[in-house]
Amino acid sequence: MRRRDALRGTAGLLAGAGLAGCLGGDPAPPPRESRVFEDVSIADATLQIELVSQPFVESRKDVGASGALDSKRGGSTVDLGAALGALSPIGVASAQKGGGGRGATGRGAGGYRSAPTGRHGWAVWHGSDDDDEWRENHAQEIEEYPADVDRIGVEYLGRESEYEDDPPGPGYVPEGKVWDDPEPGTELTARLAAVSPTDGPAEGWYRVGVHLVHAEGTADFGWQGADLEVDNEGSWIVDKAWHVKPRL
Repeated sequence: MRRRDALRGTAGLLAGAGLAGCLGGDPAPPPRESRVFEDVSIADATLQIELVSQPFVESRKDVGASGALDSKRGGSTVDLGAALGALSPIGVASAQKGGGGRGATGRGAGGYRSAPTGRHGWAVWHGSDDDDEWRENHAQEIEEYPADVDRIGVEYLGRESEYEDDPPGPGYVPEGKVWDDPEPGTELTARLAAVSPTDGPAEGWYRVGVHLVHAEGTADFGWQGADLEVDNEGSWIVDKAWHVKPRL
């Protein structure tokens, strides 16, 4: 797999451009579908990250003949999904442990407890019961593309209250532990203590962020991630998890 340093960190840099006329009318798109993680779990204060063997990602952009992405909205190269997600308000709702987890950690109108879940059982950031209808109305605009994982990074986001006050969107988050160009199907491990702000492993929220590019190596699909709240209850567990992906 080739190194693609020129693509890293570019997603969202132009998010403020090309948005005029794109924020009204049609309801906000749902988060994109993708398949990157086979599973993310924890054992002995260590995150275990298993990648799928054939990653893919949805996009409303065309991969041109040169492999570069061309937006279907007027030829702009802006990542409109990430930009819209960044501009959308993050709702707050109460959730109890055992019924969706502790604290507010709302990402969307209904919060964690009522958020739809994906195939891992993780709550979907900005997911909605109306997503299927939107997808049906825009089916001809959506394509699936083979993707490469250009970079994976694990970072500590903060304790529960810190995360609730300012939960990050799907864009780049500086990584404490990094893998460049991991092989598909690989299982990676990250000790919590290696990215925690304390001497040992800390409870709180961690981001497993992924930068995706087209399999040909020239098209940038941007960042997405899995946010995991990790608790120590005699053994380390994942108490809550969000799948945080850009809107289509």
